[in-house]
Amino acid sequence: MIIAAFAGTGKTVLAKLYPQKVIDFGCMPYKYNLDENEEFAEADKANPGLDFIFGWEESYVQAVKKNMSGGKILLIPSDHRVLSLLENESIPYILCYPKRNAKLVYLKRFLERGNTKYFIDIFIGSWNIFIDILENDHYGRHVVLEPEQFLSDVINVNALLGELK
Repeated sequence: MIIAAFAGTGKTVLAKLYPQKVIDFGCMPYKYNLDENEEFAEADKANPGLDFIFGWEESYVQAVKKNMSGGKILLIPSDHRVLSLLENESIPYILCYPKRNAKLVYLKRFLERGNTKYFIDIFIGSWNIFIDILENDHYGRHVVLEPEQFLSDVINVNALLGELK
């Protein structure tokens, strides 16, 4: 089971609430050339100083496919290029993203969790573009979050894992 969720929706928190059932399968190790055991902080996300890997989406989707069989929920970012590759391989996902009117709530979340100006410029500066892309995804099952909601408010982990049996 794959849940593709927008930045700031609570992927990391949901994984910490259900460590035996949910994996926060971040893309940073696939997107950037980094040391093997390097830890990532919120300030590292979208850091223009990191060594970016062009075409990272392919290797990331291959890693997602390898980790799908463990009977757990994989939480991945809602990158439209990754979603397109999943669709091309007929891999289902649930797509979670905020309502369009939640922009200021997400700005506050990004600031509170320590995201950089660069990250915020990308996600808040392109807010309507991101939401347009996600709303126009016709493959995934959509879960649209109210401004103050997080994944842990709307995702029933046990019920979703029951669907896998």
